Amino acid sequence: MRNTVLATAVAAALALAAPQADAQSASKAEVQAMKAQLEALAERLGRLEAQNATLQTENETLKSAVDRRDAEMDYLKSQTKELREEGAVAANEIGKVKGADWATKIKARGDIRYRSENIWTERVAGSGSTAVVEDAADRYRHRVRARLGFDAKVTDTVKATLLLATGGDDPRSSNQTLGSQSSRKSIGLDMGYIDWNFMSGANAVLGKQAWPQWRPGTSMFYDGDYNPEGGSVKYEQGMLFGSAYGWWLSEQWNANDQGENSDGNVVGAQLGLKFPLLGGETRVAVNYSDCGACQDQTSILYANNGNGNTTYRVPVTTTVGQTNTTPAVTVVNTTQANYLRYDYEILELAAETGTTLFDLPFSVWAHYANNLADDVEYDTAYAVGASLGRASNPKTWLAAVWYENRDADALFGQFVDSDFGDGRTDSEGFVFRGAYAPVRNFNVTGTYFLNTINKDRAPVTGTGFAIGEDLDYDRLQLDLNYRF
Repeated sequence: MRNTVLATAVAAALALAAPQADAQSASKAEVQAMKAQLEALAERLGRLEAQNATLQTENETLKSAVDRRDAEMDYLKSQTKELREEGAVAANEIGKVKGADWATKIKARGDIRYRSENIWTERVAGSGSTAVVEDAADRYRHRVRARLGFDAKVTDTVKATLLLATGGDDPRSSNQTLGSQSSRKSIGLDMGYIDWNFMSGANAVLGKQAWPQWRPGTSMFYDGDYNPEGGSVKYEQGMLFGSAYGWWLSEQWNANDQGENSDGNVVGAQLGLKFPLLGGETRVAVNYSDCGACQDQTSILYANNGNGNTTYRVPVTTTVGQTNTTPAVTVVNTTQANYLRYDYEILELAAETGTTLFDLPFSVWAHYANNLADDVEYDTAYAVGASLGRASNPKTWLAAVWYENRDADALFGQFVDSDFGDGRTDSEGFVFRGAYAPVRNFNVTGTYFLNTINKDRAPVTGTGFAIGEDLDYDRLQLDLNYRF
């Protein structure tokens, strides 16, 4: 700006002095030319000053922008550091969430039962024709059963179940009797299976599992503590339900004289219908099962006990060792083993109707079985019963009664309930049950068995005599049941 003012002043001075200069040393035309040049120079200098001012303004703007960008870079660096720290924390939290998510897929369940049990029965004392029937010593005992299970959701269609329970090897009982010098009680695998829901309403189950077939009411043709081992397919959709199954009873590699396998097994299937009736649901079903490699076998009998099924005894010789004499003598032990007399090809019919009576759940049911195998004499079993109420919600109760009659070979004795008729076939009688739930997940239950054992065959027989038929067998159970 200062240069512009100076140039303008020079031009003005020259313009004022032009007449004198013209007179003295230069012509008027030359002065005019110089004036024009000075004015052009002044104009150019003005433009340059304007451009310089514009450049200075732009430079300040750019400097301000650079400063802002530097500040933004510093902010972004600090934000990046914070985001990294937050990301590390988030990754840790995600890991925890994944662990927690897996934990939510596992559900625990369990129950504990304390039982007081009294047993009054008759027995046969002596042998041969002089044997007599007398009252056996009364038995009083206290027992505990504890179970803890886990159900895991592996995928949307696959579930795994693990159940641990007290008890020894007895497949029909997980009870532990108290009074063994307070010794520790055994715990074993009660269930362990995979359940695959492979289509709508259909499941395939592999492992040690609960019975897949539907059973009516409180029928004791099958023991509720027995968990068969093998595979099953269950289906229930609309009115139709059913199952097919195969159980392993024993693995006998090269067991017989011909070197062939004699693996004990049971295969079967059930087909049923359910439909509304009398304001409730009615179910009817037919079931067929066949015990393979059971006839003339002993390996399938737990503790070598036929549990009421007809057996015959065969001497079994086992080598104990050798003496230290010269020559050495082999020491053997000979015992008698029970072998099953018959096969078990069992046809079952079952039905149950549920409705309400006095605004309480009420049901009546029936169960029938017949062994279709050849030459079986005592081949029929049946049971009928009714129940009123349900001991589940607080201050609810149940009352039930049923009658059961089991011929010696109508059912496979390894499966029948272990309480009714001393855990054997060849028994009949009534069962009375009552239960009360003062609070949720806890109830008090009393069950009384008024039974007769040896209804078909006397345990002591001979020419002209049979002793021990229709022995009285009474059993009272008082249970405290806790569920969680």
